[in-house]
Amino acid sequence: MTDSQDHPKGSSPNQPEKGVTPEHAPLRAEPPKSPQDENGSVELTGQLLGDYQILRRLGRGGMADVYVAQQISLGRQVAIKVLRRDLSRDAKYVERFRREARAVARLSHANIVQVFEVGEQNSHHYIVQEFVDGRNLREQLEREGAFSVVDGIKILIGVTEALSAAADANITHRDIKPENVMVSNRGEIKVADFGLARMQGGDGVTELTQVGLTMGTPRYMSPEQVQGKAVDIRSDMYSLGVTMFHLLTGRPPFEADDALAMAVKHLHEAPPSLIAGRASDDLPNWLVTIVEKLLCKDPEGRFQTPQQLSEAIRMGVTNQASSLSQSTIQLSASMALQYAVDSHANYQRTTVWRNLILWLLPLIGLLSGAAFAASWSPPSIRQLLAADSFQVTVKDSATAQFLEAASVDQPSAWKAVWELHPPSESESNREYALKAKLQLARLYQQRGEWKASEKLMRDILKDGQLQPVFQTLALSYLVLALDAQQESADASEQRESLHQYYKDLNPLDKDLVHRKGPSAIVTRLRATSQ
Repeated sequence: MTDSQDHPKGSSPNQPEKGVTPEHAPLRAEPPKSPQDENGSVELTGQLLGDYQILRRLGRGGMADVYVAQQISLGRQVAIKVLRRDLSRDAKYVERFRREARAVARLSHANIVQVFEVGEQNSHHYIVQEFVDGRNLREQLEREGAFSVVDGIKILIGVTEALSAAADANITHRDIKPENVMVSNRGEIKVADFGLARMQGGDGVTELTQVGLTMGTPRYMSPEQVQGKAVDIRSDMYSLGVTMFHLLTGRPPFEADDALAMAVKHLHEAPPSLIAGRASDDLPNWLVTIVEKLLCKDPEGRFQTPQQLSEAIRMGVTNQASSLSQSTIQLSASMALQYAVDSHANYQRTTVWRNLILWLLPLIGLLSGAAFAASWSPPSIRQLLAADSFQVTVKDSATAQFLEAASVDQPSAWKAVWELHPPSESESNREYALKAKLQLARLYQQRGEWKASEKLMRDILKDGQLQPVFQTLALSYLVLALDAQQESADASEQRESLHQYYKDLNPLDKDLVHRKGPSAIVTRLRATSQ
């Protein structure tokens, strides 16, 4: 593949453009005889492809065009990759296209773009996949330059989780690069475009190569990949190293005028210094060490599995946190929380943990709490299975108590945040108490304990000094609890208050509500505000 993309661009809107919605656009099962352009593409905007009304083209890649479409039966937006018409006459390209669908369909993970369906109609071969409303890392690099350390670590963790899921299924991506990593508008990290994926020891699929070239993007390919050798997950981790170098410095480690010269550099040239390449001196040593190890020429010198990489991240964060003084732990605290949340997701495969980091970054910046990072470890199987077996340990601050609660997600742990660190003692305690109560309400609702969640939210709403964003979040959880209990009259009244508070929020607080509120309520709020 080339640097061109086969997946959605970030500029795509949430809603169909006027004139091309299912209500306005003509539904044509048979496409018109459109002329084929020089790239072998036929414009499908406005046409019907199976259950999907094509709304507009998002982008064009080496193999396929990508459209945003409306799935008529479910009323949702999806992305559709349509194999170029000239390539659809070539059996090997059709096989590669179908192989992508088969590979990704085996993966179900929050950090991987989900495939819903593969089909063919009127000689149009297509893959229907999750529509990611956001942008890819290359677009973000071009607009904003090098990433912050915290954002870089978030990307590193998200892609590592995706590779871990792929490795568990014996799948190698083979084209990890900034263009193939998406960040949604909700901050979710999604690895896309498994078009080169190969199933190791699987169904006997043969290697598909273009004439004279090994498949992949030369700028990000591993040494073994450019030589056409057999590759495994360690090759993906080399590509992740190149990607991380690009994100943290604003440019890739190797540049060349052609693919062959680029391949030679990957094979024989040492990468430049990551520290020297970054404009600021804020890179922690452990992160530099990880990227350097990922970029090792010899696969044996790299991390052998994504799980080893994940452990290195944990050790780096916790070791740095334990060596810092109280006056210099701000940066480490955010990274510790990031890892504590995201690494835990590797054990439970849920989205609860990776989302908890968002409580600190948008609302109150980088906070103290490194003491927790040094002692954090995933909960035991016994803890995970017990209803609420966690034995609370008294921490020296509400911040640390909140982080401990985030690591175990047990009612007693969340309650300890405000019971052991009274909200009346400081503004920080008060803020963490509110956040802990919202998290406990979320946990109660996941367990179907709607009355307990309702009681907790009513308690929060009694606070006459509640910030609008917390008022909105509490109301959203309350409305959901009332709906679940079929208390329609009360739910209607609270919903009216919720819409008023939501309407008056600033854009940053609205974004937080979108990410932290219950999805069913957030969907309604966003729909009614447009």
